[in-house]
Amino acid sequence: MTTAKTRGFANDTAMLQAVMAAMDNLPVAVGIFELEGRPLYANRRFQELHDLDNRWQNEDETFADVVADGRMADWKEDPIAYFERLIRKLLEEGSSITQVEIGDKIIDVQDVLLDGRYLLSTQQDITARVKAEQRVSYLAHHDPLTDLPNRMRFASELAKLIAESRVLRRQFGVMSFDIDRFKDINDVFGHAAGDTVLAELARRLKSVINEDDVAARLGGDEFTVISVSDDQPETMTCLAERLTRVMEEEMEVDGRSLRVSLSIGIAMFPQDGADAATLLANSDAALYRAKAEGRGRFCAFNSRMDRRMHDRRVLQQDLRHAIKRGELMLHYQPQAAVTGEIFGFEALLRWHHPTRGLITPDEFVPLAEESGQIVEIGRWVLNEAGREAASWSNRLKIAINISPIQFRQDSLVSDVHAMLLETGLSANRLELEVTEGVLVQDFARALQILRGLKALGVRIAMDDFGTGYSSLSYLQSFPFDTIKIDRSFTSKLVADSSADEIVRAVIGLGRGLNIPIVAEGVETEEQRAFLEDAQCQNLQGHLIGRAGPIAQYAGLTGAEDIPSPSQIDTDEFHAMQGSRQR
Repeated sequence: MTTAKTRGFANDTAMLQAVMAAMDNLPVAVGIFELEGRPLYANRRFQELHDLDNRWQNEDETFADVVADGRMADWKEDPIAYFERLIRKLLEEGSSITQVEIGDKIIDVQDVLLDGRYLLSTQQDITARVKAEQRVSYLAHHDPLTDLPNRMRFASELAKLIAESRVLRRQFGVMSFDIDRFKDINDVFGHAAGDTVLAELARRLKSVINEDDVAARLGGDEFTVISVSDDQPETMTCLAERLTRVMEEEMEVDGRSLRVSLSIGIAMFPQDGADAATLLANSDAALYRAKAEGRGRFCAFNSRMDRRMHDRRVLQQDLRHAIKRGELMLHYQPQAAVTGEIFGFEALLRWHHPTRGLITPDEFVPLAEESGQIVEIGRWVLNEAGREAASWSNRLKIAINISPIQFRQDSLVSDVHAMLLETGLSANRLELEVTEGVLVQDFARALQILRGLKALGVRIAMDDFGTGYSSLSYLQSFPFDTIKIDRSFTSKLVADSSADEIVRAVIGLGRGLNIPIVAEGVETEEQRAFLEDAQCQNLQGHLIGRAGPIAQYAGLTGAEDIPSPSQIDTDEFHAMQGSRQR
């Protein structure tokens, strides 16, 4: 098929030739057909997209002729039925927008009826975009390490099952479990080995659950299973026994043979909880009872386990007084360019409990969010970190996490403004990190708050990109200053090709949108080298520096009379950092 077909058009004129030449250089495919299906015109992109030279062998063939000869066998649906449906819609409405799958291509098609006799079709190959969005959507609902549903997907499935079971008066079981002494595995063998154990656990879990069961990784080494099979609670007991046995088998991790055990807690709907929160809390209570009884076993919930809930409430009460008693503190982790130069710090919250010692945010932040204390704590973090950064003679940036609950407060913009005025911290040195979750519940209001913060001159980072909702539309709707790649991806770099591709894709996305990328959790030189090769600009993690009191980084902030990173070369900088960490 030639570059331009003009049968049925006016005589060939210089103007017509100029128009066709322009159409041939469009990046969009353009084609014109008679309603009977004969092609009249196709620009170069349209011919390439549909390989027209191998489909239409002469100008008098109709769409039906080409289909009858089997030249459209790669269409995912019946092309005749599609074309007939399209013509009916065009005659009724005048236009149509749809997507068509042809071979391995996904094509966005916009058709318009011309003069009641012709079909003008403009088309774009959106395969790469759709597959990227599908991948991001998949990652929003699945854990990338184990390929199991994540916490958000699990919560949705549990809510749906509870609603159905109330109507059907059906019983089902929830099993919560984790790996005994998993922290020891990470500490002794490293996080990469820990990830290998988690992945192997997920593989073995999939081998013992039933087809209708829902298994999920909620975070860390925390897993759960919903069993809807009949004969409960006996079925849950059998499942716990099978899972315990299969995990007793040795696994190979980095050339070492490891054997791990699980502690398992079981709760039944509706007798152990008629709603999701109670059911999960009680299966969790049973899990802790199993650990208390010696680990490596399973335990069903009973009312005596309410003691653990009491302990949680006590801890929550202690948290109410933590600020007043001066128990909260900030640790700071450096952020650096891939070349090694420190450009800022992220402020990380810690709680030094008077009897329990240092408590990490993973344990107490959920309690603070449940009680609403996170708003007061978040305001304290903002002011404390702002005052600290304002005292540095070296004008390094300071990054502060904003909890989704804190973000939804009407006072957030005024709180940030007040901190900047009080401390004298330059707005362009402050970066607020938010997760994609803040945009989900009320997108319009979230954008309003983000724009209010940007109006102050502060920077906004999208934190943990790829682990939550990860809609690309968020990046289109708001000009984020930074995208942070979560450590769950970074930790698998070099060892996992899928992680490599995901990280490269995110970096490419940031480069295309002109948004700087920070890769979190960088622990090895191999990971750093990969990120540098992939053109990632910035890093954060133990390779750069561990989180700790700001005093240990006094030389970088200007509190000590030693050269700043900008005054020394990269090798000297890494040597200095290494000596400090030791």
